[in-house]
Amino acid sequence: YVFTLTNTGDVTLTDISIDDPLVGVSGNLPSLSPGAVDDTSFTATYTVTQADVDNGNVSNQATATGNYTDGNGNPQTTEDLSSSSSTTEDDTTVTPFNQNPGIALIKTATFNDENGDGFAQAGETIDYAFTVTNTGDVTLTDISIDDPLVAVSGSLPSLSPGAVDDTSFTASYTVTQSDVDNGNVSNQATATGNYTDGNGNPQTTEDLSGSSNTTDGTTVTPFGQNPGIALIKTGTFNDENNDGFAQVGETIDYTFTVTNTGDVTLTNVTVTDPLVTVSGGPLSSFAPGAVDDTSFTASYTVTQADVDNGNVSNQATATGNYTDGNGN
Repeated sequence: YVFTLTNTGDVTLTDISIDDPLVGVSGNLPSLSPGAVDDTSFTATYTVTQADVDNGNVSNQATATGNYTDGNGNPQTTEDLSSSSSTTEDDTTVTPFNQNPGIALIKTATFNDENGDGFAQAGETIDYAFTVTNTGDVTLTDISIDDPLVAVSGSLPSLSPGAVDDTSFTASYTVTQSDVDNGNVSNQATATGNYTDGNGNPQTTEDLSGSSNTTDGTTVTPFGQNPGIALIKTGTFNDENNDGFAQVGETIDYTFTVTNTGDVTLTNVTVTDPLVTVSGGPLSSFAPGAVDDTSFTASYTVTQADVDNGNVSNQATATGNYTDGNGN
């Protein structure tokens, strides 16, 4: 700080002093004649605090005091509150400076394989942890985390520059069948911190979550899928003439029972058989555990070779499609 003193009166002032509640002012001025100006005798230095950075400025005001003797020989004083620009006004000296707010969010996920089978099922859970870092130079307040996928629990009233918090916020997500079908859960959260600028206006800074403080990206939680399909095929011989024997031209009706034995929804489920043309299907969507015994049928006409063999033997194949965790 620099202090410029002017004797604006008609009396020589002595033992001039300056008092500033913010700083200790160094220097002295024994005398100042009317109209004289002094801008070298007094100086002061102030060390900025974190509270000042948070405010965006330092504001203070000093008082100058001069002494003189009146006509009766009595000591008197005259004083003036400082101004930042004028000898005729009194106002605080405001020193503004730029603020550099910043926040970073890292989001991590832990899949809980509750039944320990190595695969995901609907109803199992994912635990999310959030690490918030104040990467700026301003204290942040009322920090919050928003995640469109989950309700985040916790609060953080304040976070000073450089501070890291990894315990205040948590969230848990329940896996759905759609997630299992996708092979992963992917989502991203946003951290928001509040501060006040140098003009006293409320401001916010925010960051999308990522795997580090300097990157933003979705948090992908992959898990194993366990697709499976089972097919039971039954044949019913139709003894059209009821003689108890097979003749050429009689038929066999086939029925097919398809079961989704895995944990992934199957699509475009079909049944093929090298012996016969299978009618029905495909099944557009086939949920885990579902059983279908009505969609697929086939009929076969017995040949002389079949009669000679004494049986008809064949095998069908059921096929279902799904998408893995990589979108393939």
